[in-house]
Amino acid sequence: MRIRPAVERQNAARLEKRRLRRSEDRSPYSKEPALAAANIRLLEQYIRRNAAKLRTDKYTLTEIANHVLDALVQMPRPARLRAHMLFTFFTKRTSRVRSGQKTHCIEWQGAMRGGVPVVVTISSQAGERHIVDARKYALENPPKGPRRNFRSKPFSLCGNSRCVNPKHIEMRGLPREEKSGENHGRAKFSDALLRKVAREYNAGATAKELSKKYGIVLVYVEQIMRKEKRTEATAGMTIRGRFRSY
Repeated sequence: MRIRPAVERQNAARLEKRRLRRSEDRSPYSKEPALAAANIRLLEQYIRRNAAKLRTDKYTLTEIANHVLDALVQMPRPARLRAHMLFTFFTKRTSRVRSGQKTHCIEWQGAMRGGVPVVVTISSQAGERHIVDARKYALENPPKGPRRNFRSKPFSLCGNSRCVNPKHIEMRGLPREEKSGENHGRAKFSDALLRKVAREYNAGATAKELSKKYGIVLVYVEQIMRKEKRTEATAGMTIRGRFRSY
């Protein structure tokens, strides 16, 4: 079957754009692909030796990788280096299997807060930084398969507070009083984001502007500003007079 001329032109244009992108790529890894693997090994060795000094409670994993590579070799992070790979660099397999378990613990070597292993992430909705339980992070960001979002808390089956082995972690439901607001199974927006919306509204932004900016239905924004919905998010905040959405 003959391909139509219009389709042929589209295919040719697409191939030409791809060729131009490749020729214009000035990444050092495009010229020397072996550099990517070498720098990943160098980064892994450095992190495993200095994991306790690297602030996973202050910077994201990719920010740490960027800083280390810039300091060591003055080169950017390879595109093939994913966050889940960096996560493993901050872990260490223990030498013994704990009672009741069939596999070894994989202990977090990064920062701990309140006896909990932590890592910093950036919210895709509002761009805000969050300190996340590394055990939950391990389950939500598997090396293979889609990412997940649990509305529950991690529990260590092995009793090791540093263990981030997914086989040793169980996500357990929250008490009834903790299942409202952002912890509700159908909640789409965090309390932090809604407080930010309220602050911007108090600063003079309209409900319509905020609806477009954050992708929240206008009626829902209005209800939040009137403290008819998600009241726990704006608790203690004074929201300016009767709102106007225009």
